Amino acid sequence: MPDAFITYSIILLSYSLFFFVIRVTQKENSCDLKAILTGKGSPGILLSRLIAGILLLGIGIAGILLSRSFNERIFIPIVNNSALPAGIIIAVAGLTGLFGAEKKLSISIINIKPLSFSFPLLFIPLRTLFLIVYEIFFRGVMLFCMIEDFGIAIAVFINLFLYVFIHWHSEKKERYGSVLMGLVLCLISIYYQNVWPAIAIHLMLALSNEIGVLITNRSLFKTISL
Repeated sequence: MPDAFITYSIILLSYSLFFFVIRVTQKENSCDLKAILTGKGSPGILLSRLIAGILLLGIGIAGILLSRSFNERIFIPIVNNSALPAGIIIAVAGLTGLFGAEKKLSISIINIKPLSFSFPLLFIPLRTLFLIVYEIFFRGVMLFCMIEDFGIAIAVFINLFLYVFIHWHSEKKERYGSVLMGLVLCLISIYYQNVWPAIAIHLMLALSNEIGVLITNRSLFKTISL
């Protein structure tokens, strides 16, 4: 019982601090890629939020792993004959992200704020690392320790609730999309008893969209002096 208390205290603390960072940086969509491309957002705030998320959730993951034992198979990337379901979902996620990028911005080139070439070079690696840490926290340590303690149904419900709550102050489309996304990521992690299919799906969905938005709006090729 003391181990469980420590585990859930770490989960709650890491989640609460991360949620605080999200709320503070969410004002006026300052971290939204569309807002940044139109000069209404702040690249620095977005990059800072990613770094804060990596640190806060990463420390939480480390603390949880030290407080209790896990089956190491959960965290080791696997490829086997049953990879087809995950492969199909990953492909659908990629297409969904690209389609969203096409629709997201039909802004005139005149309205696009030139970005430093360093922004995409920093954003893409940080965003990738952030999503990996994010999924290990939600669909790795949190999900599987709750399954062990409370069973699958309760673990999925709590995981989904906390995941949707993080997105609740986003745009309505993203808010409701997080319900389906969170459920898919939980179920695929449980099906494979592994967090990496969820990581791959989330990476494909997010990066295909965000890289597509950057390329579509030529921000990769518009440079200003640092």
